[in-house]
Amino acid sequence: MDKIKEQASIVSQLLFSADTGDIYKKTLTRTWEILREVGLLLWLVLCLTFVGGEWFYRTAVGLGRSTRAWYVGLSEKDSSTEPQSITSTGQALLGTVQSSTSYLLAQARQQLGIPEPEPQPPTPPAPSPPVTPPFPTPAEPPSPAEPPTPSGPPAPAEPPAPAEPPSPVATVSAELDDEDDLA
Repeated sequence: MDKIKEQASIVSQLLFSADTGDIYKKTLTRTWEILREVGLLLWLVLCLTFVGGEWFYRTAVGLGRSTRAWYVGLSEKDSSTEPQSITSTGQALLGTVQSSTSYLLAQARQQLGIPEPEPQPPTPPAPSPPVTPPFPTPAEPPSPAEPPTPSGPPAPAEPPAPAEPPSPVATVSAELDDEDDLA
């Protein structure tokens, strides 16, 4: 029993000592500072990821738009054949996503101290090529066109037209040495 009283005395001295309170107070304060700074670091990394995703989105959309303008310039397909309901739904969805992401990006940039980027100039739409029929219509006389500019080797010259029409009977002049060649 004396041994228990001695041990209880030692434990009570450690627990109720002035140093013990200071040590635990410093430990909890330091732990809170560490947790707060780690949380702030994670938040800034999340904001940086969001801003990086926005940069990737802008780059991808710009590339997509320029590719689409190039493709539309090549194709002669009329864009009015696209159903109107899909177009209006896509525009509504795009407007909603753009407004919410612009707010989130502004907040993330403010947290990181990054200035707003300069707005990208809108890309002009690609001019559509004029539609021409593949063959001239009989009502229109063929218009004299400029000869095409040669871009490769010169074309072979046409043989001169014969003065008299060729006869329907052709003459063959060949000497046969061996009759075995015929078989």
